[in-house]
Amino acid sequence: MKKIFLFSIAGCLVFSSCHKNNDNKTTAVTESQVITDFVGKVALPQYQTLQDRATDLNNAILALNTTANDVNLVAAQNAWRSVRSTWEGCEGFLVGPVEDDNYDPNMDTWPVDYLQLDSFMTSSSEGDINTATVSTLGQSLRGFHPLEYILWGVNGNATAAGLTAKDKKYMVALAQDVLTTCTALNTSWATSGGNFQSQFLTAGTGSTRYTTKKDALLALAAGMADICGEVGGGKMLDPYDLRDSTKTESPFSHNSMTDFTNNIKGAQNVYLCSIGGVSGNSLSNLVAQKNLSLDNKIKSQFAAAVAALGNVTVSFESALYTQRTQLQTAMTAINDLQGTLDGELKTFITTYVKD
Repeated sequence: MKKIFLFSIAGCLVFSSCHKNNDNKTTAVTESQVITDFVGKVALPQYQTLQDRATDLNNAILALNTTANDVNLVAAQNAWRSVRSTWEGCEGFLVGPVEDDNYDPNMDTWPVDYLQLDSFMTSSSEGDINTATVSTLGQSLRGFHPLEYILWGVNGNATAAGLTAKDKKYMVALAQDVLTTCTALNTSWATSGGNFQSQFLTAGTGSTRYTTKKDALLALAAGMADICGEVGGGKMLDPYDLRDSTKTESPFSHNSMTDFTNNIKGAQNVYLCSIGGVSGNSLSNLVAQKNLSLDNKIKSQFAAAVAALGNVTVSFESALYTQRTQLQTAMTAINDLQGTLDGELKTFITTYVKD
């Protein structure tokens, strides 16, 4: 628990956003600590987990290719869901190489373009379908969602026996392509690779990307706001307005509601600097030192958005027709959160971060 010292013990208890050092003195959380802990406790571990789970997915697909039975199909489906959960959490901080180098659209463009997919599969011979070929395809034919299509089938009832030789070649190439992208993304942040982490860690002290700490914190606020806007104003709204379940993010696996929830939780992890039981100095701590009311508002809105998504009790594809009120409530909660992040949080950072 972190606490702030504001001239009195009572003040410290109210603001709850500082920590005690080895001399038993209470010190305020600094912008540098927030940035450092975001990198070390959120970004780097998540990208490593993403690569690890993409490796698991690739291995599961190879096993399914070698022995095409329903046990291995289920294992591959579960591995797909696992890496998706990590990736959707990473979308809470789409900053740096993930956007600069198109890692996001290369593996997560949706919906699947059925016409292009069918054309590719019809016109290609088995020998033409490989990782090199897939890496040159249009983004809607790469990544998670064509692989989802193969693993679940258009109606979610795929069987291992139903996988064709071309399906197997394509799924192997897709899984390897996903792993290559996730590995490249992880490497782009590593000190031994692109070392993008240094752009955050040296914000205000030499970074060419974030010339001030304010710039780095505004980038995090923008990332959180953007994913909320994408979920509440795009991923959910477009299929909702169209009443079209074919336009959803993960329609074959019916994983869309889980995707949305993990997106919002990913942004929440950034704000709280807390993931997997590990926490650090956070934007929440920083905000609470100057504006406890705003910090409580943001935390409450995150909780409300996650709870509203949890109140949808069927798949998103079904809820578009049967639980539209719950979906509207969730979108409203997410959009309220997005407005606060894009408005009051950015204003706070601009006002109080002076470097």
